[in-house]
Amino acid sequence: MLKAKLCAPAVYKNIISREKLLTKFQQAKECKLILVTAPAGSGKTTAVLDWLGKCGLPYAWLSLDDGDNHPVSFWQYVCAALEDITDGISKDAEYTFSSPEMMKANIHINILIDRLSEISSDFFLVLDDLHLIRDPAILAGLSYLIDYLPSPVHLVLISRTTPEIGLARHRVKWQIQRLNTEDLRFGEEEIFRFYQARGITLENSELKKVESFTEGWAAALVAVTLSIEEGGGRDAIQALSRSSRDIGQYLRDEVISNWRPEKLSFAMKISILDTLWPDLCNAVTGDDHGFNWLEEMAEGNNFITDLDGQRQAYRYHHLFQSFLRKLLQETFPEEISQLYKRAGAWFQEQSLMPEAIDYFLSGGAYQEAFELIEHQTDPLIHKNDFDRLLTWIERLPAEYRENSFKSACIYALYYAELGRLDLSRQWIDRMKALKDGYQYATGTEWIGYSDTVCIMIEANLLIRENNLGFLPLIFSAAETDGGRYFKMPEYNDFNTADIYFYRCPINRLSGLFKEAPDQFVRMADSYRRMISKNPGYAPLAVGEYLYESNRIEEAQPYLLKALEEAREAICPGALVPVIVDIARLKRAGGDISGAFAVVEEGRKQLQSIGKTHWLYLLDAFRCRLYIDIGNTDKVREWYSARKLSIFTEIDRVREFELIVYARVLILINRTQDARLLLQRLLAFTGESKRLHSQVEVLNILALLSFRDNHTRLALRYLDESLSLGLNEGYVRSYLDELAPMAQILRAYLKSRGKLSGDHFFKERKAFAASLLEQIRDSLLQTAAAHAEVAAEVAEKLSEQFTAQEKKVLELMVNADTNKMICEKLGIGLRTVKTHTGNIYTKLGVKNRVQCIKLVRELGLL
Repeated sequence: MLKAKLCAPAVYKNIISREKLLTKFQQAKECKLILVTAPAGSGKTTAVLDWLGKCGLPYAWLSLDDGDNHPVSFWQYVCAALEDITDGISKDAEYTFSSPEMMKANIHINILIDRLSEISSDFFLVLDDLHLIRDPAILAGLSYLIDYLPSPVHLVLISRTTPEIGLARHRVKWQIQRLNTEDLRFGEEEIFRFYQARGITLENSELKKVESFTEGWAAALVAVTLSIEEGGGRDAIQALSRSSRDIGQYLRDEVISNWRPEKLSFAMKISILDTLWPDLCNAVTGDDHGFNWLEEMAEGNNFITDLDGQRQAYRYHHLFQSFLRKLLQETFPEEISQLYKRAGAWFQEQSLMPEAIDYFLSGGAYQEAFELIEHQTDPLIHKNDFDRLLTWIERLPAEYRENSFKSACIYALYYAELGRLDLSRQWIDRMKALKDGYQYATGTEWIGYSDTVCIMIEANLLIRENNLGFLPLIFSAAETDGGRYFKMPEYNDFNTADIYFYRCPINRLSGLFKEAPDQFVRMADSYRRMISKNPGYAPLAVGEYLYESNRIEEAQPYLLKALEEAREAICPGALVPVIVDIARLKRAGGDISGAFAVVEEGRKQLQSIGKTHWLYLLDAFRCRLYIDIGNTDKVREWYSARKLSIFTEIDRVREFELIVYARVLILINRTQDARLLLQRLLAFTGESKRLHSQVEVLNILALLSFRDNHTRLALRYLDESLSLGLNEGYVRSYLDELAPMAQILRAYLKSRGKLSGDHFFKERKAFAASLLEQIRDSLLQTAAAHAEVAAEVAEKLSEQFTAQEKKVLELMVNADTNKMICEKLGIGLRTVKTHTGNIYTKLGVKNRVQCIKLVRELGLL
């Protein structure tokens, strides 16, 4: 990470305050978004720095460059910039950068938003040179951030052009303060003070001439200053004419023409660099006087900025850098490639490998770049940072790209991660073809390593294809020389975002246990020989299969074993599904309080692990429990807090939250919105072959349609769901919908559709009958548990009431008015109201309706 990018540039000592600008900036303190747009050289950054120095609020600064057109790099730098505002924010978000799915779902931005919401005082986040960011994913993420920008944050965007972040849409939600070219243009009085601060007092005629030439453009004002200071004197002003207002030509004719040749040569050669460190400049130019040259150029020159205020890092203004690069191309074209190579070598010596690779590639040093990319491949694959790797690989010539074993590995894993299993297979075949006779590595070690890598990458693909062919491959990897070529330090967390094991990428293991338990045990043992910690996936696969099959008592010991292993290994991908499954076990047994307790304990464990998106999923599951018990206050609380809508992009990371969101929409009677979202979810789950999710969505659609008296449509959805559920062996997916599912199953069994004679339809009806019977048993068990709990509660509550309060309560339940109670008990109205107030307090209710409902539910009378 280049720390200089996180430092606000030093403000030039002779800067003048511009009251007109400061007044407009002061108004911006009331806005959430401040947009400063103007062409290069308009003084945007200087104006913002001057204002920030006077406004009295803290700020975080990020100077962007072309290298930040990568979502991971961009957001890592944003987090780093915010560290001084809220310590630890980078650590909280870091894990999401290794998952393209989480990045796409904006989990990293949600973490930023949640952390920034905790800050009590206002501050500014400044993104300078935003016009250099062209990546659509980054701009979409910025738009999302603006949508949910917490109240303490004021976002300042400095750009040459209006960024493509949907400002017209945001203007409705947030007040936006804009500053443009006209705001930044220097007026006559400001021009006079600008030169006066530099020791130059302009006569009126000179002032008119300068204003006519520059038109108040800051860069032109600086260029004229340089011309005067570099030897042109006041005659430089007399030479100005409007027809020559070409800043590049002016700099060539009036400024650098007065520079010593060695100074100009140095300045041109370092123009290939984005950040100017003295040692780096020396390495690139072969000159030992980099520090002196930089200091001399920075003195009185607004076209070169001291980045850290310590004279250790500088940056050219983009206009000046562009001008010098053009001059370099004209003067030393044959040296440019070598300059980039020297820069790459310097970064390599500093162990800044990403920068080294970029400079080597820019200089055409493909062999050096290739070797570094090969060296970086394994750690970046471990982080799932495929985008960075592919950006480098695709800049290599074809002969490197197409004949690299590790490049083939990257493409095979990348396409498997994207779900493009056909392309992954093609690259696996290419990988196998390349490993034998690979020119960049040979010997016994290479053969063992490359064979094992091929085995594990192919096993990864087969698992995703639900192909049991992965079994012998895992056996082979474990048994090849003791598995030492693929001995992992801990384990692979196969599940990054699914709350149920049945929905995670390795869900096929549950089917394997069902079909071939001996093979399952051997596979688990082989895998465990390659890892140092058991993450809990093997007992989880069995436990969730047994739960889904409604074999509740058999499931419990496996789930408790999975919980123990997942906790010890600190593996959230197994831990969260285990927590949810145990909570579902509790709910199935009628212990809803126990279910909530399990979830709460799970949240505490996850907070110590630090992977925040799992907390979002657990909160969604807890909301599902609140829906089941009808706690609308808690449901609305979750609904208001989540950054979701019916048009939120659906992916695996957000799928479960969106399914719960659809349930909430139904509960609050936003039926049309719920239908729209559910149809989108149905399309997504169908296209991505997520059968367990698809069955849940079909069930919700069936229940919603049945509730709204669209019986034929409801039975059609249910029939499709039963077809999938029967084939996959799902049971609890139906039982967990409770009494409403029993009602629609009865209607289904009574139906006489066109397919009534079809054999498969008869199978589905038999399946439906079995489900109905199991739902009845489950509801009876739950009701019995609830009755037992309710009796205990009722007994404790009943003991709190006085004899007279019990009489009043009985009459209230019989729908007697206060006046009728007075007459029957022979007491005054005020006394009745005192008794009813005491009763409400003891029951924890607010009114008569809630009181009567609770009394009847608990059987208090």
